[in-house]
Amino acid sequence: MNYNREQALMNRLRIKGRLELADVVEFLDISESTARRLFSRLEAEGKLIRIHGGIQLPVKNPQEYSFEQVVKSKIEEKNAIGVKACDLLQDGDVIFCDVGTTVLCFCMELAHRMEEKPFDLRVYTNSLANFEILSPSMPITLIGGEYRANRKDFSGYLAELAISKVHFTKCFLGTDGCDMKQYFTTTDFDTARMDEMAMRNSNEVMILCDSDKFSACAQVGYADFADVDRIVTDSRIDSKIRAQLEGFGMEVLTAEV
Repeated sequence: MNYNREQALMNRLRIKGRLELADVVEFLDISESTARRLFSRLEAEGKLIRIHGGIQLPVKNPQEYSFEQVVKSKIEEKNAIGVKACDLLQDGDVIFCDVGTTVLCFCMELAHRMEEKPFDLRVYTNSLANFEILSPSMPITLIGGEYRANRKDFSGYLAELAISKVHFTKCFLGTDGCDMKQYFTTTDFDTARMDEMAMRNSNEVMILCDSDKFSACAQVGYADFADVDRIVTDSRIDSKIRAQLEGFGMEVLTAEV
């Protein structure tokens, strides 16, 4: 019976590529707890990966960036950073939010605040995930272009053209790593170029990242330390790394986890 259940699940997952927890509960006629145990076992066997709200097939190329894989890591840290970053917003701000998963947590906190006590704020983003979170709560502009499924965002010529025409009071950017000698880094040139353009058009540049990013370095540098005003990270950042970053002139704000 369990084998048949597993086969039914994997067959449907191969067709769909991704399944929500509620879908699995319905078509297998099992409880949520049973479904989660099944997910955990199959993930341990390498047959699927668990994502927020469901499951998906493993990424074929383990070196390729996967939004769904990254978004489920360091959840507590990212949520705390999102709350701290929201405290930097002011009435009348026009902001850009990039495609980082920590920035997504910032957007989740922002949506909550706008529902509780709305204020004058305008948001631009090239992230479909950010747009889906914020659009029910506030005015937001989704910058279009070529869609990238692995990052759930839009990039390319049309996206760059659109972002070049807008001035922001603040931009909130994520990062995939950090070269402690010079700049923050990301995995690809399209993301780097979009973030560089947002930085040039912003009064203030904020980097949102968990403290583990300071011990990792992706391949493409995009944000020179001299161009970053503030870093919002978690309180687990090493004191020596914090002092080194502050020595470059950046303000380092830490969120308690």
